[in-house]
Amino acid sequence: MGTLEKSVKRLAGALDALEEKLEDSLSDLAAKSEAIDQAKIRARTAKTQTSAAAEDLADAIRDLKSLLTPEKGA
Repeated sequence: MGTLEKSVKRLAGALDALEEKLEDSLSDLAAKSEAIDQAKIRARTAKTQTSAAAEDLADAIRDLKSLLTPEKGA
């Protein structure tokens, strides 16, 4: 086997290894992207739930104030 042929085979091997590393990196990035997307969904859900809880708490405070404050003219 000639030197040129050996060099071409080594280059092909290096390109295969590089392709494998790129595929692994893309797979890792896809998994990270999915995790980020899931975290964003959870954050939006938590924000919605927190907002609803704050509204419920504000309603409860208003109700308590109306019960504890005597009506004018009574």
